Amino acid sequence: MPHPPTTKAAGARGVYATEAAQVRAGSLGLLLLLISLAMLFGGLVLAVLLIRLGNTVWPEDLPHLPWQIWVSTGSLLAISLSFAGAVKAAKQQSDVGIRICLVWTGVLALIFTAMQVWAWVNWSDQVSQLETMTDQHRVAIAGFWIFTGLHVAHVIGGLVPLAMLGWYAVFRTWTNARHGLLRHTAIYWHFLDAVWIVLLLALIML
Repeated sequence: MPHPPTTKAAGARGVYATEAAQVRAGSLGLLLLLISLAMLFGGLVLAVLLIRLGNTVWPEDLPHLPWQIWVSTGSLLAISLSFAGAVKAAKQQSDVGIRICLVWTGVLALIFTAMQVWAWVNWSDQVSQLETMTDQHRVAIAGFWIFTGLHVAHVIGGLVPLAMLGWYAVFRTWTNARHGLLRHTAIYWHFLDAVWIVLLLALIML
């Protein structure tokens, strides 16, 4: 007696007809993700800036941005360049170039995260030395924590596909689908770079 035909479960390997279809689906998912994140970060920045501009008296004794913030900013800019190098190496079918760029990208991502954590500690020490704490102080301090904390959370999320790419580059064979993952991950990190520049400008205004 013949067995009834089986269907592939949603999310199983081979659910896409071709690798190109898988890449297109990933591109659509990434686009929707970036749109939602842009709305999230944009709404937070506008909310904090409206509060800031609506206060005629703003505390002048707020701590300056820690120097670690500028180091982390440089690291994030370098990540975009490193990802661009990895994408270029993939187009040239240079597995060695992909590995080198991804290793540098991983190191830079860890430096960025470490510098942000160090900046939080430095900022906390300076805030604890303030003699007075008004509502305006609390808004500015909350803005710093929210902006940097939420951004680092999404950076940590970006480390997951970066680790997958590193695994593929070292232990697996590269395919068109993995080239798609590389491009998608690079776009995601470029987006984080652009978001951070906007957040940094907002922090300077606080």
